[in-house]
Amino acid sequence: MCGIVGMHNHADETLLAAMLAATEHRGRDNTRFETYDHRCGLGINRLSIIDLERGDQPLHNEDGTVHVVCNGEIYNHEAIAADLPPSHEPSTRSDAEVISHLYEDHGNDCVELLDGMFAFVLFDSRSKSFLAARDPLGIKPFYYVRQGTRHYFASEAKALLETGAEPEAVRSLPPGFRLTEQGEEQYYYLASHKSVPDVDRLRALLDHAVRKRLMADVEVGTFLSGGLDSSIVTALAQRHKPDLKSFTVGMEGSPDVEAAILVAEHLGVEHHLRTFTVDEMMEALPEAVWHVESYNPSMVTGAVVTLMGARLAKEIGVKVVLCGEGSDEIFAGYKAVREMQSAELQEASWTLLNNLHKTELQRLDRMSMAVSLEARVPFMDRDLVEYALNLPTAVKIAEVDGRTVEKWILRKAFDGLLPDEIVWREKMPFDQGSGGREIIEWVSRMVSDDDLAEARERWPEAGLASKEMLFYFRLWQEHFGQMGGRRVFDMFGDYPVMMEGIANRTSESGS
Repeated sequence: MCGIVGMHNHADETLLAAMLAATEHRGRDNTRFETYDHRCGLGINRLSIIDLERGDQPLHNEDGTVHVVCNGEIYNHEAIAADLPPSHEPSTRSDAEVISHLYEDHGNDCVELLDGMFAFVLFDSRSKSFLAARDPLGIKPFYYVRQGTRHYFASEAKALLETGAEPEAVRSLPPGFRLTEQGEEQYYYLASHKSVPDVDRLRALLDHAVRKRLMADVEVGTFLSGGLDSSIVTALAQRHKPDLKSFTVGMEGSPDVEAAILVAEHLGVEHHLRTFTVDEMMEALPEAVWHVESYNPSMVTGAVVTLMGARLAKEIGVKVVLCGEGSDEIFAGYKAVREMQSAELQEASWTLLNNLHKTELQRLDRMSMAVSLEARVPFMDRDLVEYALNLPTAVKIAEVDGRTVEKWILRKAFDGLLPDEIVWREKMPFDQGSGGREIIEWVSRMVSDDDLAEARERWPEAGLASKEMLFYFRLWQEHFGQMGGRRVFDMFGDYPVMMEGIANRTSESGS
């Protein structure tokens, strides 16, 4: 998705085409843009998921005065369409088209009625105004640059390099915010009431989240790492889709590979497995850094493994995958928070969730879209997030037989659905369980102590915490130069709560 509001001449059409070309990997089914009133241009590289024949974007209202491009999925679009007044006549089954009709009836508040993962830009030809918005949890990305009366929008920051904007001008629209000529405005606030523990409710919420995300006119599969979260998602999806395909990548003999094979055999799903080597990881590093738009070590190694999994799913012919990301943030799954007291844990969990759009969700979005694959995250269903995040600490982290067990209530809710070895398996970071952390020693040997000291002095704003991080930062700079300026660490290098562990991590250390 790309857009320009405040166009001046035909050169802007060339610029919009260049912005789309920079992100063509996000959707190779169709690339299209339109301009309106010599003031606005909207375009998208489409990945066709709903209404394959008629759903090309930009989409419009009945009289062609409201135009919209949207990246993502609106899961309640059928319910919205069914409840539209008779004056509305949708011309497609596209989930994105309902945005234009809701806008006609509700104005800028239309975004509050959407349930899904989305980033969209809408232009109203009548008022010559625009509305842009990002979903409440930031599952889908949204970057923009404002230059005077001009606004540039893009799904990935790299597209904004085409505008020639100053490095510090690139902004990320926060989750749950909308943007107009007047600036950013928050429209969503996460509920903070204390939830009552109930395994039946938890099962129902997650099952509903999975079923909702099976909506598609194309084949849907799952990423199966063999960890608790992806195994639960795969098990629930298989109940509603018996011919489900699952995908696993990892080093031969790695914990994730062995666990994923066990889960797939237990569920009877069609399982596709591919192993990789450290050499193959090293070869994929530059491409992974370019796509993930981060130099944080955890992001980069996880990105390489995710990219390999996305390629496997795409080769098999799947266009959509369900994934387990987000569970650790809402159920306190990370080792870094395991010993925290209740108030500290709650604060850390909120921080992790509020930054998820630039950590694990960013990794998942960029690596799946790198091969035109859509990734959906049931654990990031808004109802589930609000319930789980506010559960008492005692049901998230519990002492069982002398062992500290993270995500206890989630395990308890799905005990019996999967083998005990999976339900009660100790949390391992994705890049560690898959074997991806074997690369750490390789890249660290390529950076000396003097290299790190010199780089820290030269780029103090980059927050370079380790030799590994400097290695990735050098790759990142080759692609993005000075993008982010003084805010480069905050936008492209930080991983709040986790940085101490990341700075000192090894192939054997935990999350």
